[in-house]
Amino acid sequence: MRRAPLLIACALLSGCSGYAADYWKPKGTLIAPHLGRYGFTGQQGECVEAQLTKTLSVWQLRQLGDLAGRLQTGGSNPAALGPRAFLYVAGLVEDARVKPLTQKALDACQVQAGAVVAAPAAAVSTPRTDVPASGQTPGPVASAGATPLWVNLGAARTGQGIAVDAASVTRGPSWRQAWFRLLNTDQGNVGDVGYLLRINCEAKTITAFSGRKYAPDGTLAEQKDYPAPEGPMGVEPGTVIEVAYHALCDDPR
Repeated sequence: MRRAPLLIACALLSGCSGYAADYWKPKGTLIAPHLGRYGFTGQQGECVEAQLTKTLSVWQLRQLGDLAGRLQTGGSNPAALGPRAFLYVAGLVEDARVKPLTQKALDACQVQAGAVVAAPAAAVSTPRTDVPASGQTPGPVASAGATPLWVNLGAARTGQGIAVDAASVTRGPSWRQAWFRLLNTDQGNVGDVGYLLRINCEAKTITAFSGRKYAPDGTLAEQKDYPAPEGPMGVEPGTVIEVAYHALCDDPR
């Protein structure tokens, strides 16, 4: 199986768009267009929009709206999205306060998040989130995998993209950890290789714990847990790993 360092062999990524123009728009326009896709309609949708625009800043809403628009249905994802998927997406936003504030908005509007429904997932390994006192990166431990929710984070100029499983994201004070999958293009096409990575936002490094191969239909074909973590390795400029780093670690304020 190809290993994590091969991710670094991708071409230059596209430039990042700015957030400054958003401050001239009504805050609702940053999130309202996406709510219907997650089952928020009618008065409930209006309530969620009002709560989110009241408690989240412009840049928080922009990130939440952008990521919400990137989660597509079908393929390896569920055929329909609901409030639970919206909460998972909120967990991808750089500011850790966004997910609990989103949960608070759903509670205020009496929205039951429910569960993400899809075909049963095979058991997978996920790394520990508790770091030993020695500072060593802990290895993976076995657990049942949640239904994947693949969010396309963007692409390099070659057209190769990278997606993150929003349902697998864990985070610490300076790191983000999740399953990532290479895409064949910048769209939601299935890629055949994935990695369980921890991104250290402060050090700008990645550590790989496991690798996967996916079948053409997006189902998991093979998984290999590395005997020892690979890394930390620097996030090289102009790669899809840098796309993932910016998507999960940047504070665009």
